[in-house]
Amino acid sequence: MDLFEFILIITSVIYAMALAQILSGVSRLAQTDATIRWYSPHTIWITILFVWIALVWWSVWEFRSIEWTFPSYLYMLIAPTLVFFTCSLLIPQGLGKHELDLESHFIRIRRPFLGSFAFATFAAVIDGSVLADEPIWFPTRIGHAALIISVLVGLCTDNKLVQNIVASIVMIALIYITITRLWNPR
Repeated sequence: MDLFEFILIITSVIYAMALAQILSGVSRLAQTDATIRWYSPHTIWITILFVWIALVWWSVWEFRSIEWTFPSYLYMLIAPTLVFFTCSLLIPQGLGKHELDLESHFIRIRRPFLGSFAFATFAAVIDGSVLADEPIWFPTRIGHAALIISVLVGLCTDNKLVQNIVASIVMIALIYITITRLWNPR
């Protein structure tokens, strides 16, 4: 086992735990006896987090040939740790028996949720610049910039329309990033 594989194990475990938070949360929602008041941004964010984790986890492979140091290892733990925290916030732990209002839950957790997601995304976006020789800015960064700016806007308001727009822009940005960076690598 080389050093990259060793580092990949811990990041993979943390990403897997984040995915488990999402999957088990959706399973709890499906099994609850409570009446669920759905909130579209909340539902979109479930999908966003699943896709985000898959994309970032996949992109970690790009670092297989860099020279690893302890500081780069610590940096590599930032995004998965923050996204685990983000995922743990999204779906309420205690679902209860009566009514579950996902809008009020999302509004209650929106600041730590969107803040930790923004930091995780920023860490994942600049990882190539921090760990390798990738320039900070290049044309496909437009999707990253739109994603982070949208999340920061969502952090500032609990307006339902704005939250729907933010979640939609983030999803579109993820699709754009996937097409331009992963299906059509430079």
